[in-house]
Amino acid sequence: MSVPEFDLVLTGGTVANADGDFRADVAVAGGRVAAVWPAGAAPAYTAGEVRDCTGQWILPGGVDPHVHVGITFGDVVTSEGHEACTRAALAGGTTTIVDFAIPRPGQDPLTAVLERQEGARRGAVTDYALHGCFTDEHVGNLDQIDELVRLGVRSIKVYTTYRDELMAGDKLIAAVMSALRPHQGLTYVHAEDNTTIERLLAELADAGPIPYEKIVEARPESAEEKAVAHVLALAREQRAPVYFVHQSTPAATELTRAARAAGVQAFSEVCPHYLLLDESAYDGRSGECFTCCPPLRARPTVDALLARTLAGQVDTIASDHCAFRREHKSANAHELRQMPFGMPGVQTRLPVVLSELVVHRGLPVSAAVELLSAGPARLSGLYPRKGVIRAGSDADLVLWSRDGETEISAAGLEQASDYTPFEGLRVHGRITAVVRAGVVVIGDGAAADPPAGRLLPSGPIIVD
Repeated sequence: MSVPEFDLVLTGGTVANADGDFRADVAVAGGRVAAVWPAGAAPAYTAGEVRDCTGQWILPGGVDPHVHVGITFGDVVTSEGHEACTRAALAGGTTTIVDFAIPRPGQDPLTAVLERQEGARRGAVTDYALHGCFTDEHVGNLDQIDELVRLGVRSIKVYTTYRDELMAGDKLIAAVMSALRPHQGLTYVHAEDNTTIERLLAELADAGPIPYEKIVEARPESAEEKAVAHVLALAREQRAPVYFVHQSTPAATELTRAARAAGVQAFSEVCPHYLLLDESAYDGRSGECFTCCPPLRARPTVDALLARTLAGQVDTIASDHCAFRREHKSANAHELRQMPFGMPGVQTRLPVVLSELVVHRGLPVSAAVELLSAGPARLSGLYPRKGVIRAGSDADLVLWSRDGETEISAAGLEQASDYTPFEGLRVHGRITAVVRAGVVVIGDGAAADPPAGRLLPSGPIIVD
């Protein structure tokens, strides 16, 4: 009998999938997981490299379902490219990103996807997939959805706010849901009630320019919750699944979970900054750098949202990465209506969650895998190629140890932004190595140049 040959074997570690963890050895060949053996059960084999992982966890590579590469917001254009963003992602244990192809003014959704695919091919070092995007400008482009699906795009984002820029009205949202349903697609929704926000902005503007710290008054929790309830009603009418991005209040997640219990296939995404940071950040130095939509909330809201996350009441944790720089924020700090909203986070997402939720608050590692990898892979149509360690899945792996402590500093990150909302945070636990497509790309013995990222077509999205 011939002895099997592998490119890489990880021995003595603890494999964590979403359904549990166990001591195991993992063999890699041809960029895929070739075998997973319980500890001590591996047959005789030969390998190009054997790496001792004793005392470490072996996790599926992170899947970040909400990344804005090189975002443009109003008149602000960031210089970040796919290489810079994905190198930062790799450094933080994320091996797959899902970017948004948001059309420029006058551009249709299909052209936006094709353009974004071409940009990603020029430099991405993680694998990547895409969400489409429809605004009220694209009511006449619904016939493009079939072609988007053919190209591997089965998720489409709509916004309930930003009138005349990104907003989609009820009829369009319902039409997108209906068009995606037979393709087993999924509508992603940024949910904030635009009528409420416009009224509050107009009231604030009576006193002159609106300083950035008024964002909490302009975009209250009630606006998010009203929009979530309304979109859930649309999904119920269309008998279609719906995914809410960056939910920031426990009430929003409660509405989503209650709708699921009533038969609507509805899902909640949260972000590290909504789980850990609060609105007091707007009162501190460089407070304008923390502007995001929805805004950071009051501490009781943050704590309650974190509690629901720890209790398994949300589905994914995403970064909502936007690589703005301090200059982009400070230039518009005097006028909220001109602020670019969003913060960087693609590199810090996984280390911060493992530190704050797993090490500090006792979340099981398998539950963290569900939130950071398996859940995002399923709800992006990438599972089981991504999000799980088993024979046949892509060999995207993160080696993580509970030992060690580092302090987050923007100066020490790979990202294109010159700040991080987690500046000074002490992170417990450390990533010791990252494997993508079977190649060690972070850690001792890492390849000088990571393999090129691959465009991933999304398959039918698992919502049951």
